[in-house]
Amino acid sequence: MRERILKMARRTWDVIGGDCLTCLEEMNEKPIMSRQDVIETVCDASYMHMHGGDPEAYQYWNSLPTYEDKMAAVEEAFPFARYGW
Repeated sequence: MRERILKMARRTWDVIGGDCLTCLEEMNEKPIMSRQDVIETVCDASYMHMHGGDPEAYQYWNSLPTYEDKMAAVEEAFPFARYGW
């Protein structure tokens, strides 16, 4: 299940990442996000449910008992300190 959760998180960033970085540019910010910001964004607002492509993995991830557990479960999917273009 661990690998499925990581894949779901990466797939979600692949879908929403460009929009996140474009939004920063439109706000006259550098199109760069920290690792922690990427993790929080991917885990926010049911994005993984909508874009992750694995309802069973999402249900398992969503049932983790704490916010910290959820963040830790996807942390490995994002190994870089910053993301951008």
